[in-house]
Amino acid sequence: MGSRLTAVDDSLQGTMVLLVDDDEDLVEMFGLLFTRHGIPHRRAHTLSEVKALGSDLDDVTTAILDVNLGPNQPSGVDVAIWLRERHPIRIVFITGHAPDHPLVQAASGEHGEVLEKPVPTKLLLEIARGR
Repeated sequence: MGSRLTAVDDSLQGTMVLLVDDDEDLVEMFGLLFTRHGIPHRRAHTLSEVKALGSDLDDVTTAILDVNLGPNQPSGVDVAIWLRERHPIRIVFITGHAPDHPLVQAASGEHGEVLEKPVPTKLLLEIARGR
């Protein structure tokens, strides 16, 4: 059973997902979901943690970012801008904020797609698989 949880799906060669959310439980849950489905991923809670991943970001193809990363922290939009300066990747934001919230407005459009929490598992897996 253990090897099944860590096996990488061959159809996902070249795919790497970055999860960034200040909610530790949510990041853990998404990480377990991706592990169970063989989706390679990295996890972080802040822009500082993303930066600390260094060369581990080189293979990231999709970033799933919370719009709001907590008080006195750079936002998911800041993470997206920093990532895009270094990597041409797909950005998908997740949020519990209303569509008219300033951070959601900033995330919409040129920065990436915006999905409302809770994100259906099937959709999350499709995004992680690059579909």
